[in-house]
Amino acid sequence: MTHEERVAIARELSDRILAAYGDAVLAVYITSSTAKGLDREHSDLELTAVMRDDVKVEDKSYLYHGILIEISYAQAARELAAARRVRAKWPEEADGYRSRIVLFERDGWLRHLEAAVAESDRADVLPALRQAALGLVEQRDKVRNAWLARDTFDLRVEAFYTAQEAANLVLLLNRRHMTTTRSFFPLALACPLQPPEFRRRMEILLGLIPISPEKTVAVVEQLTEDLLRMVRARGVRLESDDLRV
Repeated sequence: MTHEERVAIARELSDRILAAYGDAVLAVYITSSTAKGLDREHSDLELTAVMRDDVKVEDKSYLYHGILIEISYAQAARELAAARRVRAKWPEEADGYRSRIVLFERDGWLRHLEAAVAESDRADVLPALRQAALGLVEQRDKVRNAWLARDTFDLRVEAFYTAQEAANLVLLLNRRHMTTTRSFFPLALACPLQPPEFRRRMEILLGLIPISPEKTVAVVEQLTEDLLRMVRARGVRLESDDLRV
């Protein structure tokens, strides 16, 4: 399917959404790769339909002529709150609020979204860094457990997920977000602020460089420690001497 065909389907979907929900709809727009013209033949089609706060519609996901269609029905206040937040997964989430092809808008609602995004760009990133760093620690410990159990299959899987957590943390340290799913790792590898031997270590964890399980665990340990050191250098405290509640 071409980009033009995908956009044509999106316009038909927008018309159907408006016909079904009328004045409850504040905006409809295309997100993800299609919004930037980066979609390829088998790319999915993602739409967001912003609804008034008192209207809740279940999200839709299905195959249409072999293409995955995903429609997110977002209540206005929640969508703006989400756009303002900088969370651990901000590098994966941020583009959904920044890139769009607008199919419908009522009362200039997208100005509110742009204002929320501007707040996000000014927000303190340290709490998100702390959350992301702890996520990396959790993933490292899963690798440790797999190694102790001598479960090479589980170790391979957890090493891959460690690479994801590490890339996410590097993107967050550089305050960069992915533009498409396929840009996630390349963008992280291109970041100016990254730990030593980042590309080689990532290629090992992603299974691109064959290496023994024991050495894989060592790479996970070294990469995690280097990234935690970078996070601590920002003034983020990860440990606590007390059991806090």
